[in-house]
Amino acid sequence: CSKESIVFIGKTLYVRVPLNKSLSTYQCQIIPTNHIIASVNGDEDFWDELKMIKSSLAKKFASKNLDTVFLESAQRLGQRRHIFIDCVPIPMEDGALLPAYFKKAILDCDVEWAQNKKLVDTRQKSLRKSVPQGLPYFSVEFGTDGGFAHVIEEESLFQRYFGLEALGGVIECDVNLWRNPEKETSEGSKYKKKVFEKLSIDFGN
Repeated sequence: CSKESIVFIGKTLYVRVPLNKSLSTYQCQIIPTNHIIASVNGDEDFWDELKMIKSSLAKKFASKNLDTVFLESAQRLGQRRHIFIDCVPIPMEDGALLPAYFKKAILDCDVEWAQNKKLVDTRQKSLRKSVPQGLPYFSVEFGTDGGFAHVIEEESLFQRYFGLEALGGVIECDVNLWRNPEKETSEGSKYKKKVFEKLSIDFGN
């Protein structure tokens, strides 16, 4: 990963601005330092630091009247792709719509008759306690309050950009930002990093 995109390095995770064009100002990605194909596979140290990073981001964005959405798509696990979690801050008026919007999108996606429960509520029980290891899944979380997960039954029917597409529909973004993402320029990455660092987020709290 290019150093010009990294804004924080922790013990088990680091945070960077997206390498492609962003959906919103301050969008970032949380990425494991070790090779992990799904966050549910992370150990206690990983989850403790992930919780701390998410809390720090959500707290800072809330001070800017922004809600925070976290998206993860753990798909095609056999290919052992490195996982990342998208963090997208959006206006609070849009954030209020998201639970209902994502609930409908998840219930309408994938196969009609699912072997697993189609909509898993992670607001009461955390993601790693809700989704077994070894299964592909999609997760959306609204700030630090949890959200929904979906165990993907038929991966050919489930687009990797499902979460960004659902979110983009609410905040009215150009569809090419997720369907045909354009690589950010070196200058663009430096500018996004500079803007993000001006937030002065304390990742220790």
